[in-house]
Amino acid sequence: MQEIKEIKVMINKGSHFQKEIFTKKNLMDYTSFSESTIHKLSAKKLIPHYKPTNGALFFDRLEIVEWIRQHKVYSDEEVLSRFSDQLKK
Repeated sequence: MQEIKEIKVMINKGSHFQKEIFTKKNLMDYTSFSESTIHKLSAKKLIPHYKPTNGALFFDRLEIVEWIRQHKVYSDEEVLSRFSDQLKK
């Protein structure tokens, strides 16, 4: 019975991640960011978000994925490879 409950929880969590629009709580689950981190990022307008009622925050899942991808930290090897490629041009 416990395993069935755990499977149900995993299914429910997975379906939350298919939502187009996230609440702050959904975003916390999706990214593992704390509530204060989300608040700071949105207050500084560093993360894409919507505030239709001038209160509650909403986030577009695809915009969040793109935002995360824009902040890639390259490995030393990747940096050297890119630098070498630029020198060859």
